[in-house]
Amino acid sequence: MRKRIISGVTGALFAIFVLFFGQSHPALINLITALISVLAVNEMFAVMGISKIWILSVPSLIFSAFLPAFGYGIYWYILWYAYSLWIFSAMILKPSLTLKQIFMCYTATIVISVSLSCIILLRDFGQEYGCFYVLLALCIAWLSDTGAYFCGKLFGKNKLCPDISPKKTVEGFFGGLSISVLSTLCASAMFELIIHKGNIQINYVAITIMALFGALISVLGDLCFSAIKRKCGVKDFGSLMPGHGGILDRFDSVVFVVPYVYIFVRLISII
Repeated sequence: MRKRIISGVTGALFAIFVLFFGQSHPALINLITALISVLAVNEMFAVMGISKIWILSVPSLIFSAFLPAFGYGIYWYILWYAYSLWIFSAMILKPSLTLKQIFMCYTATIVISVSLSCIILLRDFGQEYGCFYVLLALCIAWLSDTGAYFCGKLFGKNKLCPDISPKKTVEGFFGGLSISVLSTLCASAMFELIIHKGNIQINYVAITIMALFGALISVLGDLCFSAIKRKCGVKDFGSLMPGHGGILDRFDSVVFVVPYVYIFVRLISII
């Protein structure tokens, strides 16, 4: 419990750093996001047993850092094209590689790097409010998980998905959902009334809808990555974050939630 709280506080500090310094130090946020992407992809490779297949892992790790660090543009598309050619040509260069290894490597790299790069897209799209959008995405993902953990500890009796994640409960699920929505609304109110002193107007109906469905997507993301761990026969993706496991154990729901929030704010104005 203590280790989990320490790691949770570390995540909260990262979220606060993004809120207050994301606009003034964009390159630093890009580099941090790129580092998270590389670590997450590397953890996925480790549990899949392909991290030591250098012909696949090294180009993939390099590619996974590029998009979060530099964003979309012609150079990313050139790199994506070259990377795709290399990964599929690897079957010719090393005939012992299986289709399963190729597609696991390629899928994990693309999904994680593209999803996490939405942190940068959110920040840049929102301009002066961009870091607030990022904070909302992190808030929805992390507080849903944290709320579910503590509510499950206190009230949990009925298992949610015992074959995939035995510790998750129905009570924890609804508790996490409620805490995620309420926390997102509170963060929005603080942003409107304290940081901007009432000079902006938050669309709380849209925020509520976004947070509710975002919390559901967060649970889905968590369960999907739990299923991956179970199929790979591991408890955690790593041990970098005490009480949580690896980077991917902390960012598994973020991988699903951040693209959703980016799509939502592109379609529906929340400010």
